[in-house]
Amino acid sequence: MSLKRKTGFTLIELLVVISIIALLAALLLPAITSAREAARTAQCQANLKNIGIGLMRYSTSSPTGAYCSGASDFRRDGCMDTYGWVADIVNSGNGNMNESLDPSNPLRGSEKLNDLLGRDTTDAKDGAPLARLSSGVCGESSWAGVAGTGGTTFFGGTAENSAERAELVSRHFVTNGYNTNYAASWHLVRGMVRTTFDNTTTPISLLTAATGGFKGLSGTTGPLREPTMSKSRLSSSNIGMIGCAAPGDIDEAILSQTIGHGPGGLWAKGTDDSVEYIAAGSLLTEAFNDGPAYVDTASSNKQINLIGNGANLMTQIACERAQPTTASCAAPTGPGSGNNIYLQDTRDWYAIHAGSCNILMADGSVKSFQDLNNDGFLNPGFDIADGLTDLEISGVGYADDRQEMPTDQFFGGIFLDDAYFKGAFE
Repeated sequence: MSLKRKTGFTLIELLVVISIIALLAALLLPAITSAREAARTAQCQANLKNIGIGLMRYSTSSPTGAYCSGASDFRRDGCMDTYGWVADIVNSGNGNMNESLDPSNPLRGSEKLNDLLGRDTTDAKDGAPLARLSSGVCGESSWAGVAGTGGTTFFGGTAENSAERAELVSRHFVTNGYNTNYAASWHLVRGMVRTTFDNTTTPISLLTAATGGFKGLSGTTGPLREPTMSKSRLSSSNIGMIGCAAPGDIDEAILSQTIGHGPGGLWAKGTDDSVEYIAAGSLLTEAFNDGPAYVDTASSNKQINLIGNGANLMTQIACERAQPTTASCAAPTGPGSGNNIYLQDTRDWYAIHAGSCNILMADGSVKSFQDLNNDGFLNPGFDIADGLTDLEISGVGYADDRQEMPTDQFFGGIFLDDAYFKGAFE
């Protein structure tokens, strides 16, 4: 009688199979991760193109041809359901921005949500128009009259960071789409610094004239207009408008209270519509780039400072006449002992997508700029000192002087409107 041989895996064979599976998984996981990020990058680019369409449509209905009404910034531009490029897109029916977040960015909202919650109780920043601050829901009794605890008053006596305020922000602003994790360019939302002149010089000098600061509407000419762009010497393909947002500063961008709502809230609709959008303590994003800046050569780590009131712009005009065909502008070192040249501060954009940042340009295209030194930011040409420590880099942002936004691909100057080049000769 013959015995049947039992079939099965030996321990060694089983270990070999497991090892092969583990090896295949190790080979496949990077490919899966890369494919996932490629999909997210494509979705981000699609989002930006749709935003571009919304801005173009807004400009056709705007009496001035402006691409938007300003930044999505409560304290500087007004209630975020009425003013700012996000509100313009939502209110014109061109999209729900909270449903069009950058999928690669783990930060799910703007630091300006903190302002809506009442964390910043300064009524108006940089000379903001007061009528704008009380527009939309921000001017209604439901906004100023919600209950809460705490001693900080906020637009009509509302307590800072009350649960009712968080519910209202969740239901009205976030659910309805007035939230984003993209950041605008200074050119889009501010256009040009306000100017004055000095007629004691020959030729007459063009000077900056701040009214509340150049980050606010009152210190600038207002949002970029299509007629300015269409008549500019600059290609619209080189003018940045919206990009992937950087993390906000920790003293402004840590969410003070969870934004969400449940069925038992003050504005409950009788159904279980519970949702939590962003948890308290989460980091939020920047809202828009700060504008013209220079490298302070007097500081040990070459700190970047924003342009100031009374800055002479004649050297800036001279160097920008030839752009973008030549890189004629020297590295900007600003006033005093510097060269009176300024460059756009782009540190509110961030290389979210595997070392790159997507930016919507004024012609509707989307460009991807590479972060060459892995500091997260995109240097348009600032001459930053080499060899900075990690602590110094955290105070500057840019790790070195490598130019990551080439002059022929991105205009980082001030003058989009060629009319400023005329001077005074009559």
